[in-house]
Amino acid sequence: MRLGVLDVGSNTVHLLVVDAHPGASPVPTASHRRVLRLAERLDAEGAVREEGVADLLDAVRAAREAATAEGVEELMGFATSALREAPNGAEVLERVRRETGVALEVLSGGAEARLTFFAVRRWFGWSAGRLLVLDIGGGSLEMAVGRDEDADVALSVPLGAGRTTRSHLAGGAARPRDVAPLREHARAVLEASTGRLREQGACDLAVGSSKTFRTLGRLTGAA
Repeated sequence: MRLGVLDVGSNTVHLLVVDAHPGASPVPTASHRRVLRLAERLDAEGAVREEGVADLLDAVRAAREAATAEGVEELMGFATSALREAPNGAEVLERVRRETGVALEVLSGGAEARLTFFAVRRWFGWSAGRLLVLDIGGGSLEMAVGRDEDADVALSVPLGAGRTTRSHLAGGAARPRDVAPLREHARAVLEASTGRLREQGACDLAVGSSKTFRTLGRLTGAA
């Protein structure tokens, strides 16, 4: 069966098309991505501005058309932190459904963390032991830990790359005088949120998922 998964995040609208069969690993066949930066289209109260809604509708229509062209039999759509936290998020989602025919399911931060953990467990298998999974998105940081297929603890905190850049790094530049307050802010948020993770004890494998971690890896010399 050919499935399409549409991910509406804080920065991008990403359609991934896969061929999936019971008992077999899904095989990616196509990927369509549009940079939207929805988190930058918010007003002072955090609501998505009209121009952001218009661009979102255009991006979802384009993704639906691409899915049809790729022969997708079932399209599943998900939205994460930008729409999850917007005061007008429910209204925007209804407009998307009404005007594009695509129903987006809003994932809670915990659900997002658990789904990421599930994917990492499937990738590394049982022999990896207890996993610690970290995923940095545009608006939030998801963290999960566990030994089984489902995470024992799954958390989401507002430490996404885009969010912290906008709040602490003026103009997107990482000047030394701005980095220190951001570091302290991150430590304070993590200290208040991660006690339950530490209670799980040492992990056998820590996994960083997302383009942000991949970029950080390259900056520190990874292939």
